Amino acid sequence: MEVFSLPWADVPGHVSYVLIAISYWLTNIYWLRVTAVLGLSLEIVYFRLSGGDLGAGIGWDVVFIAINLYQIYWLVAERRKLKTMEHAHLLRQGVFAGFTDAQLARVVTAGSWRDLEPGAVLTEQGKAVPELVLICDGSAVVNVHGATVAHLRGGAFVGEMAFVSGNPASASVVIEQPTRAFVFDIKHLRKLVETDDLVAVAIHRVIGRDLAQKLKKQDEAEAA
Repeated sequence: MEVFSLPWADVPGHVSYVLIAISYWLTNIYWLRVTAVLGLSLEIVYFRLSGGDLGAGIGWDVVFIAINLYQIYWLVAERRKLKTMEHAHLLRQGVFAGFTDAQLARVVTAGSWRDLEPGAVLTEQGKAVPELVLICDGSAVVNVHGATVAHLRGGAFVGEMAFVSGNPASASVVIEQPTRAFVFDIKHLRKLVETDDLVAVAIHRVIGRDLAQKLKKQDEAEAA
């Protein structure tokens, strides 16, 4: 009876293809790329041990490895930037709590922290909205035709309708208490959303949730 034996020269090949297959199942982009690099590297070892003219296969593996290493470099750089960012924990614990490090690191490139004093105008009814504001700590009052219709506190967006629709502000929003906010440049954020599917899904999810909460509060107020 012949016993099946696996040639040692084939081991790197089998391991490499297992790793590449695993990378297809991973949803974390960082570990996907790391696993792909390991798999492709072992494939090169396998090609070398197999002998023959495999220069084309090895050459393409080197290209794929270089692409993945480049992307890994930027993922690590983005995460380091996020770790050194002041008050990043306020974003992690707030509306962006479900974001991965990669998503959050890319989102914050479109904005910056700002301290706002009472009386600061965030939007004016009927006028264009250049910024999307996330109130992290503090509060603002919402006025429509001079009448107060709502108060916004930590976790609320200002200018989200304008970001989604591109229309002028439907209300005027004014800071009523000292506020710490993260302010996005709408043009920059739109460009980021258009070019990065990872960010687009995350941003639309949090803005959709914010709009749903505001509509629910509005319905409750009208029913009271």
